[in-house]
Amino acid sequence: MLYPFILTLSITFLAAPPNLDNPETWRPFDHPAISLRVFSAYTRPSRVLSVASDVPRRVQKVLFDEGDLVPGQVGDRVAVILLDSDVEQKMLDSARIALELSRSDEARAQLAISRAQIAFQISKRDLERVRELHSRGDASDSDLDRVVLAQEEARVALELAMVARRDAAESVRAAESEVAVMEARIDKLTLKAPAAWRVEKRLVEPGSGVLPGAPLMVFADLSSFEIEVPMAEAEVRTLGTAPLKIIRVADGQTVQGVIDFVGAVPDEQTRRRRVVIKIPAEEFNLEPLETGGGLEMRVTLEVPDDSGGVRIPHRFLGRRLEQWVVRTEQGKIFVVSPVRSDDEGWIVLPGDLPVASVLVEYQEGQP
Repeated sequence: MLYPFILTLSITFLAAPPNLDNPETWRPFDHPAISLRVFSAYTRPSRVLSVASDVPRRVQKVLFDEGDLVPGQVGDRVAVILLDSDVEQKMLDSARIALELSRSDEARAQLAISRAQIAFQISKRDLERVRELHSRGDASDSDLDRVVLAQEEARVALELAMVARRDAAESVRAAESEVAVMEARIDKLTLKAPAAWRVEKRLVEPGSGVLPGAPLMVFADLSSFEIEVPMAEAEVRTLGTAPLKIIRVADGQTVQGVIDFVGAVPDEQTRRRRVVIKIPAEEFNLEPLETGGGLEMRVTLEVPDDSGGVRIPHRFLGRRLEQWVVRTEQGKIFVVSPVRSDDEGWIVLPGDLPVASVLVEYQEGQP
C-alpha cells in the first residue's frame, strides 16, 4: 500500500455543551449526554496501481519519471513502459506477409470459380443443342455421350473450384488469427497506465531485465484520497445521524469527506469495523510537494453516552437532604443522580424520571 496509515488515538470524553439559554421549562431527555469520539488517521490515495510484466523481458524504454502525470483523458490507458519486442515484430511482419499471400490465393480461387462457372454454362448449352439434334436424328449417340461427359466434367470442376475457395478463405482466417496473436503479444509488451494518474515510483531503467509479476512502476489516482478508522458498533450506528468532523492536524483546516465503505466483518481481536472516508482532492491545497497523501487527520464523532445520562441546567436541580431532585410541570418530585457538573449544568442519571417529563425551575421551600 502506497501510503500506510497509523491509527494513533481513539479517546472518548463528554463533549462540552453549547451555551444554554434560560428557558422556562426543560425537557431533559431532549439533551442526552454526548461522548465525543476522536480518531487519528493518515490520508492515502483512493486508488493505487502497480504495473508489472507477464513475461520475462528486457526493458526497452521508460516513458515517464517519478512525479509525472500520465497525459490523456480520464478513462484512457497510455503506454508507460516499452519492453523489447524485436522478435515479435519480425514474427508479425512474417504473419502479415502470409496473410497477403493467403488473400491472393483466395482471389485466385474466386477467379477459378468464375472460369469454372463459364465453362459449366457453355457445357449446358452444348448439351441442350446436341440433345435437340439427337432427337431429330442429326446427331449420333456418341456425340450425345461426349457432351454429357463434358457437362459433368465442367460441373465437377466448378465444385472443385468452390472447395478451393473455401480452403483459401480458411487460410485467410488462419493468417488473420496469427496476425492478431502477434499483435496481442506485442501489445502485452507495451505496459499501460490510466491517464491523469501520477507516477509514484519508477523501479526500472532501460536495459533492465524484468521478471513476471515484479512491479515496475507504481501510479496513484490523485483525484480523491481516503482515511480508514476502526469503529465500534455504537459508533457505526451513529454515523448516519451524528455530524462527522474531519480536521487536518497540521493547520486545523476542516475538510469535507463522505463515508465510502463500512466493513461488515469486525476485527477478530478488537471487534471494530473498518470505516473508509473518502476526501476529494479539492479539499487540499495540492502544491508540488503536497499531494494530499500521508496527511494526519483527526476525525470526531458525537455518540450518545452509554450511561444514559441527560443534561439539566443548574436552576432545574434542587437538594432535599442528601438527595438531588427535580420538579415536573405536574409538581411531582423525582430523585436524580448527578455525575458531572460544569458552568452550565449537570450530567445526571435520570433514575425513574419519565421520558416525556417537562421540568420547571426548582425553588427551595416549595412543597
